[in-house]
Amino acid sequence: MTQVSGVQSRFLIAASSCLIIGMLVSAKQPDPFAYRFVMTPEEGPIDRMIDKRHTATFTKCQDQAVTTHSNELCFAEEFVRQDQMLNQTWREVVARAAPRFHKKLLSAQRKWAAQRDPFCRSKADEFRGGTIAPVVYTDCRVEQTIRRTIWLEKLRVR
Repeated sequence: MTQVSGVQSRFLIAASSCLIIGMLVSAKQPDPFAYRFVMTPEEGPIDRMIDKRHTATFTKCQDQAVTTHSNELCFAEEFVRQDQMLNQTWREVVARAAPRFHKKLLSAQRKWAAQRDPFCRSKADEFRGGTIAPVVYTDCRVEQTIRRTIWLEKLRVR
């Protein structure tokens, strides 16, 4: 066993204390921009919060869709509309945000955008080989975009 001098001992105690205090401070202040991906289970009912955000055009398209491919097209078209809503919400959030949050917001949004499609691919991969896989993927992209829009609307950045 190595002998530690008094100076080294005090240094180690101080360093350990700083580490513990740093951990406690960060534990008390969670990242306000952290995001957790959630998906409505295939077997479960559609989340009402998500369902009420679908456009009337999407609902009409779904009512008329008779094939898997036409169903996928409904989601693909809805994705474009929901992405536009997300972008509008994003601009509004950035406009009202305190300047000190702008870089963090941009970083968080880029991180979310980079993670959305891989997350949705993983959900669709559960149905790999089936004709429903592309529908699951496009549905997931729509749902995640709606969820992100809702998340941005609730974000406090003043």
